[in-house]
Amino acid sequence: MKILKRIALLVFVLLIWTAFVAYGIIDGCLLKPITAKNTSEAFIEAAKTKIEQEFVGNFAMTLIEDGNVSNDFFYSIDQPVNEQSLFPVASISKWITSFGVLKLVEQGVVDLDTPIDHYLTRWQLPESTFDNKKVTIRKLLSHSSGLIDDLGYEGFTINDSLQTIEESLIKAADAPYSEGVAIVGYEPGSQYMYSGAGYTILQLLIEEVTGQSFQDYMTQAVFEPLGMENSTFVLSKKPNLSLVDVYKNDRSTRPFNRFTALAAASLFTSTADLSKFLKANVSNNKVLSKATITTMSTPETFINGIGVYGLGPHIYSQNDPNSTIIGHDGSGNNAINTAARIDLSSKDGIIILETGNYNIASSIADEWLFWKAGIADYVVIQRNKPYLLKCLFIGYFVLIGFFVLILWRKRE
Repeated sequence: MKILKRIALLVFVLLIWTAFVAYGIIDGCLLKPITAKNTSEAFIEAAKTKIEQEFVGNFAMTLIEDGNVSNDFFYSIDQPVNEQSLFPVASISKWITSFGVLKLVEQGVVDLDTPIDHYLTRWQLPESTFDNKKVTIRKLLSHSSGLIDDLGYEGFTINDSLQTIEESLIKAADAPYSEGVAIVGYEPGSQYMYSGAGYTILQLLIEEVTGQSFQDYMTQAVFEPLGMENSTFVLSKKPNLSLVDVYKNDRSTRPFNRFTALAAASLFTSTADLSKFLKANVSNNKVLSKATITTMSTPETFINGIGVYGLGPHIYSQNDPNSTIIGHDGSGNNAINTAARIDLSSKDGIIILETGNYNIASSIADEWLFWKAGIADYVVIQRNKPYLLKCLFIGYFVLIGFFVLILWRKRE
């Protein structure tokens, strides 16, 4: 009976140790950052190590400290890139688009909580089993509109015919992995569901209420006031910019795709221009007021009680509800991956633009989150996995050894 009690006690202690390690993972206190040094140079060196382990065609990274660029790193396997090199940034387009939409809100041209169909004449939401009047600009910006399109735009090659916005919303031709139909499929406001079509509807909204093309409005309302001279949603509008090669993950290159869904996926920009955009989120700027930036950065949609999306940017909190880090990633289109983050409190940030790899930009940006703010994501946990398993099993070995030692001494 004594032996059974001692074994039960040992099992209990082992469970306590396991729970401690699990808590250390969730809390982040047992995880190691990508570098122990707190300098931008050290972070860049650590990032270089990751790049050496995976294929990357070209890569541009900018680190921001206290609202100013502190360091850059550029890499390519052929034509050199720099802070002015133009990359396709995929879904980061949505964050920049939100600035344009919220500018119209500030001007009183549109209202965040008015049904979107109120502003549209060229296309309107198709009938569904849900109330389309609940679909508003606020819900479209925050991916809580109830749309179930699951887009993911691939874009069109130079030989393809571009759809109109209306045609794309009826059935997107560049959506091979989803239905691509803009229709409400769950109760608006009830949950977070990422929607590319939601931002195409916002693109249509801008054109309807301003009477301008989306490209012209965004240039006038956002790019020019922020000094983003090397940014465009339509490449033909700025043909003389320094474009990077778009590498696929098989190391070959491909031409740039064109998009109907400009607002959701078609921005081309540089680290220099994105630095200006990030700075606009943490300082006085000529586009949006501080009050609007605060509204934009406040969580609107939640998963398990954790805020995940504001009115345009993602909210990066994970295990820290007090986090003030916002941003956006972009990926897909064999093979583009981009990431931008800014801490509204410290004014520290990171920008990574690359082609040739589906996830290295997001991965390094997640490492930055933990390095700067102690916010641990899947990437950080996976990198620490061998170390964590070592801690776990060394703890088991020590505890079992201590238990055996006690038993041996009691027998003497």
